[in-house]
Amino acid sequence: MVWEPILRSDWRAPGRAALSRIPDPRVRQFWDPEHVMAREIARRAAAQPLPPPPACCFDNGFHWDEALVYPPGTPWASAPPPLLWSGPVYKSFANVEAALRAK
Repeated sequence: MVWEPILRSDWRAPGRAALSRIPDPRVRQFWDPEHVMAREIARRAAAQPLPPPPACCFDNGFHWDEALVYPPGTPWASAPPPLLWSGPVYKSFANVEAALRAK
C-alpha cells in the first residue's frame, strides 16, 4: 500500500488509525511524499495499458485511490501488467480478495 499526498489534508504520513484499516500481514504500507510510485504507474500504464486503468482515479497527473495486484514474487523491474487494476479502493475490496486468492 502506498500512501501519497493528494488532498490538502494529506500533509504527513498516515497515522496508526489509517494504517490499521488494512490489517492483512501480507500488506506493506509506505509513505511516498514525492509521488514516485504514482509517476511509475502512469509510465507503465502508458507503455502497457492492460488491464486498462480505472477511469475514476486520476487527478493532477497522478494515479491515486487505486488497487493494483501483482502475482506473488513478481520482480518489480520486470514491469509485468497487474492481475487487477481497480478503483476506488473502498469499492475494490472484493476484487482484491479474489485476485489474492487466485494467486
